Amino acid sequence: MSRQKLSEFAAKKILIDNYQGFQIRLESLDDDIAKLDESKQYVVKVDQGVKQRGKKGLLELNVAKTAVRDVVMRLQEQGFRQFLAEPMQTHDAADERYLSFEISRDGIDISYSQHGGIDIEENANSVVKYTQPSDVPLPDGFCQQIVKLMKQNYISFIEINPLVVDHDQCYILDAAVLVDSAGQTYADWQESDIVEMRLDNSHELAVKALNDTSTAALSFRLLNPNGAIWLLLSGGGASITIADEAANEHKADLLGNYGEYSGSPTSEETYLYTREVIAQALESKSTSKALVIAGGVANFTDVKKTFSGIIRALKEFEPELIAQSVKVFVRRGGPNEVEGLALMKSYLETAGLFGSVHGTETILTDVIHEALEYVDE
Repeated sequence: MSRQKLSEFAAKKILIDNYQGFQIRLESLDDDIAKLDESKQYVVKVDQGVKQRGKKGLLELNVAKTAVRDVVMRLQEQGFRQFLAEPMQTHDAADERYLSFEISRDGIDISYSQHGGIDIEENANSVVKYTQPSDVPLPDGFCQQIVKLMKQNYISFIEINPLVVDHDQCYILDAAVLVDSAGQTYADWQESDIVEMRLDNSHELAVKALNDTSTAALSFRLLNPNGAIWLLLSGGGASITIADEAANEHKADLLGNYGEYSGSPTSEETYLYTREVIAQALESKSTSKALVIAGGVANFTDVKKTFSGIIRALKEFEPELIAQSVKVFVRRGGPNEVEGLALMKSYLETAGLFGSVHGTETILTDVIHEALEYVDE
């Protein structure tokens, strides 16, 4: 079980009856904007789990339908791809409140402040703690309904800021919701409603685009932009084993990335994938770097063919790799293993990038130990 963050759009669909917001995504931009009402003004904001959007310039107020596209395009230039448009709710700043609910071992912890909005951190002393929903000084039934929805939807945490109180009505202007992943089958949310509090960078996006047009499986996730160990792994099980071994050595913080290439990618696809990994590795400020090319014994992926693509990418970046003293450590098996390993060893030795090259006679995890030893030196 893990706590995952829902998009604000998904969260508000759960919390608000007859919710009037609209999800806007780059891949369906025109169709999504077409659903908006020309007679209304909207709040348009990034909906990817980013906090303090107002202070970061990631939302815009009083946006007409005809201007929504321009706002979205401005925000997407910063790397965002999912947005929320909802009708403007005019209100007095004095009516803004802060409210949060969190499931704990003893029940539910509720935090409430009369001073909500973007300056809540400056008013931290105003936050009062409650354990009973009925004790919170808000209109009758509001907090009780929130707790009921939390239980129904396996929600572990809700933060509403600001909550606007107008007489006996409460309006949720902004909501952050964390859910228990184990409850997905039974709740009113699904996996596609989960967002990550991060931006895909250009290399991740390039690999994603490559994967979307390939019959092979290609993935790349940046873990530490200044990492020392950079991974070109093949096969899901072997990839996890390599990454876990670094963690077992208490060196997980040295890993720059995680991902894999598998499913018999072509030499061209492997080249394009590898160049993104290498380009990201070269951006790292680490003073010592190693590239680990590893995997188990492939059933279908041709070692010689994929190594040809990897070598092509290595040659392209060879001067930069040498300048940064990068060494390459290899352990691989599968179809055309002998030819592929010989090809790789010959190139690495000639180029001055050689760290080690192993076949299936060597334990898989040995290669990560060699790489860690090199960067530690």
